[in-house]
Amino acid sequence: MHELSIVNNLLKILEKVCKENNPKRVLKINLKINPYSCLDEENLNFVFSSIIKGNKIYEGAKIQIKRNLLPFEREYIIENIEIEV
Repeated sequence: MHELSIVNNLLKILEKVCKENNPKRVLKINLKINPYSCLDEENLNFVFSSIIKGNKIYEGAKIQIKRNLLPFEREYIIENIEIEV
């Protein structure tokens, strides 16, 4: 499952961001996705919510994707992470 590895990578980055910023909550993760990627927002959020279940800092957080118009860029790029401090 490709989504699982992506979500695991995102969680590693989120842990680093949380360690540096000490937020109350993570609200949203905005990703830019290659136009030819098979990644799907619904599937990513399903995997994400399954993994973070019970972790209060991520409760209610969502992954939002925006299709990039450049097919030669990476499969996904983290555009930004919205947190509540």
